[in-house]
Amino acid sequence: MPKKLPKIIAIVGLTASGKSDLALAIAKEVHGEIIAADSRTVYRGMDIGTAKPKGEKSLSHLVTESLSEKADGIQQLFSKKPLIVEGVAHWGFDLVDPDEDFTVADFKAYAEKKISEIIERGHVPMIVGGTGLYVQALIDNFGFDQTQGEPKYDALQIGIDISREVVYERIDERVDRMVANGLVDEVRALRDEYGCEVKSMTGIGYRQICAFLDGYLKLRDAIDLVKRETRHYAKRQITWFKRDDRIVWVKSFEEAMEKVRAFMH
Repeated sequence: MPKKLPKIIAIVGLTASGKSDLALAIAKEVHGEIIAADSRTVYRGMDIGTAKPKGEKSLSHLVTESLSEKADGIQQLFSKKPLIVEGVAHWGFDLVDPDEDFTVADFKAYAEKKISEIIERGHVPMIVGGTGLYVQALIDNFGFDQTQGEPKYDALQIGIDISREVVYERIDERVDRMVANGLVDEVRALRDEYGCEVKSMTGIGYRQICAFLDGYLKLRDAIDLVKRETRHYAKRQITWFKRDDRIVWVKSFEEAMEKVRAFMH
């Protein structure tokens, strides 16, 4: 008889498509804990430009049982602190400094450990994000030597079916909101500490504001460029996710929950 694989839920889709809100609503229904699959939110201090959700860092009841383990320095202890958003634990934020490397292999190892811990707590692991390679590496068990291992999880992948026009409108609104919330000051502080040449600062939003701070662009032009590059990124996400026919596309929370309930039973 084939081995029964642990169940996980992945919420994927375009930037600004509403993944975080949908995942939060589903997590409340199924006692889920969220692991962010995002190559930018792993960096400390990069909050506004990566649209991290607002919440509080807490050791909470979710992880107190883990604190008896031997900690390998402050970073391991730090990684045990989830971001609590509306009562739901979010993992995968603020794992490394902006001048540190963080690879897809690092994400896979981190996520697999968190999935095990979440399952041990009797909760449902939820992988949420727009970095398709992170999600695929986890679900398809990439070995990072050009090989693919046997699947470790029974995964339901849900994608948000939303028109490109609506996404583009949301992107423009989000970028304007980021600027209003202090994106320039955030980039300036990171630039002063790490410079603009480190890999993390090449991301959309940071690269363009760096160009403004260095005198190469006017602020209005930098903002317009952030919007345009984010739209191009969304197009690349469409191409990536649409090629995976395992993704179930939904238009509403109700439709998503119907798929989740069928999957969990």
